[in-house]
Amino acid sequence: MLDKQIKGDIEREFAYYYSVRLLIGHPTMLADEVTTALDMEPDHAWNAGERKFTQNMMWNHTSWTEDARLFFDEVHEVLVWLHEKQAFVSRLLASGGELQVIVQLPGAINIGDNLKLETMSLAVKLGIAIGVEVFPNLSRPRSD
Repeated sequence: MLDKQIKGDIEREFAYYYSVRLLIGHPTMLADEVTTALDMEPDHAWNAGERKFTQNMMWNHTSWTEDARLFFDEVHEVLVWLHEKQAFVSRLLASGGELQVIVQLPGAINIGDNLKLETMSLAVKLGIAIGVEVFPNLSRPRSD
């Protein structure tokens, strides 16, 4: 019989996990303005001109989910939350910014989902792009 620790490690290795990333860029808006408008701290942010590889402000927040397969359910929740902040989203997009909701999937497990019409419609209404990225070596979040 497998030791409980080994069994737990095996189950964790093959469990579902993914992240959903909110990525915002803008040529002139300050990162602090995004933080205030969304009432959320970014994982990474910088203002326009602070990085050599881009002239835009970038603001990024990533949330991790484990033991769930249907990642577009979380995308839908993020879009509903952004809909509540539609005045900011509209101002961001109208002034030259972009906003993306990106699903980040590990390449080492079989995981999939269907994007529902309701979610697509909400993304279109908000003017938000939805992306999917697969990372062969996506490290799962540390469980502390």
